[in-house]
Amino acid sequence: MITEHRPFVLRVVFALVALVMVAALILTGCSGSEAARAPVTGLSAQRAMLSEGYSLLYSDAAKLDALELALYVKVESQEFNDFITAVSTYGDELKHDLERIARDYPGVRIDLEPLPEMEKRKRFAIGKDRMLEFAPLGGRSRLDYERTMLISLSNALNHESHLCQVMAGEEPDPGLKKVLLAAEKRYADLYRRAMDLLVREHFRPGAKS
Repeated sequence: MITEHRPFVLRVVFALVALVMVAALILTGCSGSEAARAPVTGLSAQRAMLSEGYSLLYSDAAKLDALELALYVKVESQEFNDFITAVSTYGDELKHDLERIARDYPGVRIDLEPLPEMEKRKRFAIGKDRMLEFAPLGGRSRLDYERTMLISLSNALNHESHLCQVMAGEEPDPGLKKVLLAAEKRYADLYRRAMDLLVREHFRPGAKS
């Protein structure tokens, strides 16, 4: 999906959409919906807590699914392109897995708003302040753009991996625990892939800057 031959206007339009998605996940960390936090009823305290986690996982997976739009921002290296595609593909896979789980397990909710309103506003403000770093017309070099994206994405992937880890430790259902442990491994693998790419292409001695 190298963007070299895309019409300039089309690239800018998709880039603007990509900036919103990247800021929503990478820079703000978790769910950014403005919907009110509805009280959780009909669930035990444990299941309500876990459903908050599943809701965060679902929200973040949906943003990762759209991350491939970031490939419209600049002309990328093939390895960076392949990595972003892998992250986006897994986001789509996990999103559909969680939708299926929510249908099959009445005790699992993926539609909650666990973050307090002020926390969401704080994260949105952080994302807005840093969004210009990803601007397609900001004159940033390809390597600078890819390095910033990889650093930010590695933080997000590490966050998701640890969220799955702590949820798996709390989840009493063996089938759901297995799903969470598998997601933890997939996120951890993607995190290591991001870090390996950063070291080889940006931080090792002699790497281009």
